[in-house]
Amino acid sequence: MKAIKGLIITLIVIVALAGVTVIGGYIYVRSTYGIDLFRTAGQLKTLSQTPDESVLCPNAFSASDMADVKSNMDEKASGLISYEEGKGYEGYTVDFSDVSSITPLTGSIGFSPKQAGALAQTIFYGQTGGKVKIGEKELPVKLVQTDFLNIAENGSADFNVVAKVSLTSFKEDMNGFPFSLFKKYVPDELYVSSTVRVNKTDDKMGYNVTNVGLKLNNLSAEDTDDLFHTLDAVLKIGSAENLNMQIGSTAVNALIGNAEHVGFAYSMQALGKTAFEFAVINEQTCFVIY
Repeated sequence: MKAIKGLIITLIVIVALAGVTVIGGYIYVRSTYGIDLFRTAGQLKTLSQTPDESVLCPNAFSASDMADVKSNMDEKASGLISYEEGKGYEGYTVDFSDVSSITPLTGSIGFSPKQAGALAQTIFYGQTGGKVKIGEKELPVKLVQTDFLNIAENGSADFNVVAKVSLTSFKEDMNGFPFSLFKKYVPDELYVSSTVRVNKTDDKMGYNVTNVGLKLNNLSAEDTDDLFHTLDAVLKIGSAENLNMQIGSTAVNALIGNAEHVGFAYSMQALGKTAFEFAVINEQTCFVIY
């Protein structure tokens, strides 16, 4: 009887010590890094569940959308977009180097969200090899879906892009306590839903980009923001707003562009096009250059 009583007391002491250790570790991390480990664990559990791409990206673009873009542009500006297996992005390349030699275009050019996404991805890949610098690392990024929302009378709109981002190189830095505890729950890839506002600043090609919001996989915007605080503490990845602006601006600049960033619409000025807008035509959203 004494032996059993002694064993129970020993187990109680062990559990108590373990509890103190866990609580002490939680308090230390909370006070040192400002991180709620229990909340982070829940967020990573959600992220570790493989998302259904057909649910996250129901209107994902494909190579066939880029084929449509090339076919339409060949009728107006032959040679601007080329296809050669093994070259560019899935065989497609957009070449702005000799655009001025092409006969000026007549009429407007319109793209659906899928076509605009395929075009932006092709240009982005051609310019960067499909990588974006986040923090101190270059990460492979692939645009998957684009959409135009809240279109204003002046042609401004919310621009949403869903991108697949590889986290492999970041995970290599998660070896120290307490982040080593969560490393196995961090997925190799994340679906990043970035929404920025494209504000037209004049009646021509002028625009600026402002932050709207970011979501990762199935996390809410609030949990996404909190998780980025955690990731930034160890990986120096920056805030959710920083990543949102980086992903969103990359896609917007590829599709539109300006004097600093070579983009499609801006380059069309050499062919007589002077302005762009997001619009709703026949109840369908589209991107128009005219």
